[in-house]
Amino acid sequence: MRPARGPARWARVLGYTALLLLVQSALSRLADAAGVPAPDLFLLTGAALAWRLPPVWALTGAYAVGLGQDVLGGGVLGLHAAGVMGGALLALGVRRYVADSGPFQAPLTVLLALAGQWLVFLLLTYWLRTDLVTVDLLRATLPPLLLGTLLVFPLWERAVVWAFGPRSGPEEGLA
Repeated sequence: MRPARGPARWARVLGYTALLLLVQSALSRLADAAGVPAPDLFLLTGAALAWRLPPVWALTGAYAVGLGQDVLGGGVLGLHAAGVMGGALLALGVRRYVADSGPFQAPLTVLLALAGQWLVFLLLTYWLRTDLVTVDLLRATLPPLLLGTLLVFPLWERAVVWAFGPRSGPEEGLA
């Protein structure tokens, strides 16, 4: 079932945005208390857009989602924006080349979206000549982040389907 057109669609998107901010804040607070990284719902949103929109709009939307994360988080402006867009780019690859693979498809989407995000982080760290991403940070952050994001994905996908509708076909809208 596709979301309704017009005001109902925008109401769902606004509701989803509020839910995203609320849940990500709560997860971040809980994860900080536990000493582990919080699952990245902004990245999952970018990957969800990659499955539902044509590529140019998906990448633009993913960049906007990441930019919102940067503005709210107070970090390096544009870092998460580029990272979420990099994750969405690899999710588009899953959409195009690994479609209709059943239960294998969802974890692969999350894995490649996370890999794309961190590859962009590494490239930006090198380009900016900073120490934003170090080997120790990768060792300490990446495994629990991947595990947490994979565990949250099935539940979060329900919110995504409510707001944006079901995934489109593998090559629908890619041409």
